[in-house]
Amino acid sequence: MIKFFRKIRFSLMEQNKTGKYLKYAIGEIVLVVIGILIALSINNWNEELKAQNKENVIVKSLYNEFIDNSKYIEERIQYLNTSYSDGGIKLLKLCNDDYTDVSADSLLTLIEYSFIGPGYSPKISTFTRIINNEEFNLIRLDSLKTLLNQYSSILNFTFISNKFLMEDIEVLHTYSQDKFGGLSFGKKISEYQLSEQLFVEIKANEPTFNPEDIVVDQVFESILTKHLLNYGFALNRLNQLQKLDNTIQDYIENHYNLE
Repeated sequence: MIKFFRKIRFSLMEQNKTGKYLKYAIGEIVLVVIGILIALSINNWNEELKAQNKENVIVKSLYNEFIDNSKYIEERIQYLNTSYSDGGIKLLKLCNDDYTDVSADSLLTLIEYSFIGPGYSPKISTFTRIINNEEFNLIRLDSLKTLLNQYSSILNFTFISNKFLMEDIEVLHTYSQDKFGGLSFGKKISEYQLSEQLFVEIKANEPTFNPEDIVVDQVFESILTKHLLNYGFALNRLNQLQKLDNTIQDYIENHYNLE
């Protein structure tokens, strides 16, 4: 092809047809430019396709993780609601009302139910990886990026709320150690996110007090009241997280091919 064009140029020059030669030269330049533009377009199309494929992989991974977490969040909300209403609220009423008809075992069970709760441990490895590195920039839709940033913010507040709940347990333990000689929550303590030292201390102590004594204690009532407030904050954050989790799932379903 190159030899062919050279022959044409050489022939025009030999015939001293300068005008035609210039027209031909311009035409040849135009063809070269068009060829370069086509090549660039194909290359850009290939790069765009690769970026879309990477984005789809990322978004699909996020979607699957959000589905799994939505179940976990629902279970956590149900647990906190039950602990709040069936444990904390009933115990607070006993602090303010007549408790004489309630057995010591029942009181201890209410204390256990009110202050023991599983730590918040969602599976967010994919989300954490993507939100904190360059993969996040592969997501083209700004609306989805905004939703993910909002989720990250609420998630952080959720972890903080859970931290407050766990701190309440340590406060209760420290106070009960000093005031009553310790509380024992039995085998269930191993299921929850307490420090190893606290776990050892609680397991090593059998209750050496009448559980009714702690119900009439004003400091304990204050600890319980604060704990119930933290329950409320934690539930509020989880409800926000659940709502946003569902919103993100719906958005991805409507804007991406998940097959």
